[in-house]
Amino acid sequence: MQRHHRFVTYVTPLIAEWIRKQSDERRVSASIVIGDCIFEAWHRATEADLRTPATDPVRQNIFITVALDALLTHHPHADLREKTVAAYQRRLERLGIVAPRPQGGDDEA
Repeated sequence: MQRHHRFVTYVTPLIAEWIRKQSDERRVSASIVIGDCIFEAWHRATEADLRTPATDPVRQNIFITVALDALLTHHPHADLREKTVAAYQRRLERLGIVAPRPQGGDDEA
C-alpha cells in the first residue's frame, strides 16, 4: 500500500488567501490545492528534464531569434532589420503587450 507523506510549510498571507480561495472555488481542501500545485511543478520539471536541448521550445525560440537577427543584420537592404523591429513593436502595442512609445524625439532632457 502506498503511503502519502506529510510536509509542513509556511506561506505568506497573500499565498494563504489564494489557497483558501482556490479551495473554496473548487470545493476541496487546502491540502489538495497545495498538492495539485506541487504536482504541476514536479510535472513541469520532470518533463523539461526529458526534453533534449534540440526539442526544448525555449532553446528553439532563442536560436530562431538569434538566427533571424543575424540574417536581418547582414541583409543587402540595410534598413530591413530596423523596419522589422519597428513592425514588431507596433504589433506588440496593438496587442496590448507593451505600452505605446511616446511620440517625439529620442533625446532625453
